[in-house]
Amino acid sequence: MRYLALPFALVFCGALGACSNQDKLARSSNISMSDAVRTAEASIPGSRAKESHVEKEGDRTVYEVQLVDNQNNSRTVWIDAYSGRIIKKTEP
Repeated sequence: MRYLALPFALVFCGALGACSNQDKLARSSNISMSDAVRTAEASIPGSRAKESHVEKEGDRTVYEVQLVDNQNNSRTVWIDAYSGRIIKKTEP
């Protein structure tokens, strides 16, 4: 069974074409995904991350963290992957 997992993962990542690109962006960042998630959650009290990923936005590498706040509103916070600073947030 474990021998099927690796080929499946390789096909899945290859089909999406995003795994290696996301890995490269994350490795070149100064802060980790978990640091970005903590920063985003702290910026909106009572919120919890439901999804996060790293991406290029123009010439900047950013972590995009999607949150749910206390009123069950979805919010998104973008964190600079080099400085760890919040770039922008959506309002509910």
